[in-house]
Amino acid sequence: MEYSFVNFIFMILVLSLGYIAWLWVREERRINRNRWQLSRRQLFHCNNCHLAFVPKEPVSLCRCPRCNTVCIRRRNDLSPAPSMEKKS
Repeated sequence: MEYSFVNFIFMILVLSLGYIAWLWVREERRINRNRWQLSRRQLFHCNNCHLAFVPKEPVSLCRCPRCNTVCIRRRNDLSPAPSMEKKS
C-alpha cells in the first residue's frame, strides 16, 4: 500500500473531525448531567423589587438579596398541601 501526501492529509482531517465529534458528545453529556432541576416550590419572588431567586438553604422565610426585605414562600396550587388528617 502506497501512502501519499493527500492520503496523509485526509487521515489527519478524519481523525480531527472524529476527535471534535467525541469532544462535542462528551460536553453535551456533561451539560445534561449538571443541569439544574428547579421547581416552583424552590423559587422565591420578592414583592418589593420583583426579583426571583433561589435561597441557599431550603427555608420558607428568607431575605431578598437585592433589597433585603423578608420574603415568604407561600403555598400555591402547584405545591401539594400537607395532610391535616390525624393518623391513628
